[in-house]
Amino acid sequence: MNLSGRVGAFLRHYGLAISLGAAVLCIGLAGLGFLVAGYYVWLTSHFEAAPAAAITGGTLLVLAALTAVIGSGLIKRMKKPGGSLFGDAASILGLGVRLAAMLVRRDPKKALILAAISGALAEWLLADKDRR
Repeated sequence: MNLSGRVGAFLRHYGLAISLGAAVLCIGLAGLGFLVAGYYVWLTSHFEAAPAAAITGGTLLVLAALTAVIGSGLIKRMKKPGGSLFGDAASILGLGVRLAAMLVRRDPKKALILAAISGALAEWLLADKDRR
């Protein structure tokens, strides 16, 4: 899998996790609000609307728990982005070699410039830190 595919899979995976977490948080807070409101109304006025509000709050909390269980199951079943960075680096290196070969075939004089740049880059990367 190439790098853009990995990034896309990563964003899909964690985007779904974040959106499900936000949904569970919103539903849970709404349920908690209904439970608090229902308890308050039940304590202060003893009408029929209070138990209904408490039941609504409990239902929303059960819905939040159900959403959390289903969401965690979905996230666990999703294929996580795998592979190695070595494969991506080899792919990019191969692309660079093909590009360099194409440039050299068109104009062989560029091989000398390419060799000089490659040598300077290798010398700079492999040099001792004291000489830098």
